[in-house]
Order: sequence, then C-alpha cells, then structure tokens
Amino acid sequence: MRSNKFTPYLSFIGFGLVILTLSVNVSFKLGIEKGLDEGSLMLLSGASASLLMFTLVWGVFGVIEFVLLWKEKQKMRSKLERGKMNKEDFLDQIRKVKTSLGINISYIVILLFQLGYVIINWDEVNV
Repeated sequence: MRSNKFTPYLSFIGFGLVILTLSVNVSFKLGIEKGLDEGSLMLLSGASASLLMFTLVWGVFGVIEFVLLWKEKQKMRSKLERGKMNKEDFLDQIRKVKTSLGINISYIVILLFQLGYVIINWDEVNV
C-alpha cells in the first residue's frame, strides 16, 4: 500500500491559498494606512478579492477530499469486520486516515471563517 494514499494534498494547497490570500489582504490594509498610490491599492484590492473568491471555490475540492477520506475510513472498517484486514494494519491505517481527516476538517473550518469574513465585508470585496 502506498504511504501517501491518505495525504490530504488538496487541503495543503488550500492552506497555501489561504496564507497567500491573508498576506495580500494584510498588504492592502497596510497600504491604505501607509497611503500608497491609488493604482497600487486598486491592484491589491482586486488581487485580494480575486484570491478570496478563488480560495472559497477551492473549498469544493476540500469537501470532495473529505468525502473520499470518509469513504476510505468506512471501507477500512468494513474490511476489518469481514476479516479481510488484520487489527494491526487497521490501526496503522486508521491513524493515518484520522490525521488526514483532522487536517482536512481544520481546512474546512478555516474556509467557513473566510466565508463569514466575505459575507460580513461584502461591500469591500469588489471583484
């Protein structure tokens, strides 16, 4: 069995997108305070809004990944119950799946906070 079968790659990419979005948004807020020229602020505002929407759309992949990990967990439980998998392999693999599910769920929670931010600040998010 591959060791990277349960790695939540889509969640890791999503975390990178969230960090990129936060850095652009903070740069925009700091640019307002520092008094940058309007052209730079317009570019930062457009990039921030675009990244916010792109990151939220990427959340669909996070949900798909959650469903796939959950199905894999259920499949492993049924293999254990039918006797097709021994207890040691099951415990090793279920630990990997639970870790991946924890990473994926934390990514989905961060996306929910970001969605709340977008809803609250809808007038500022001008794509």
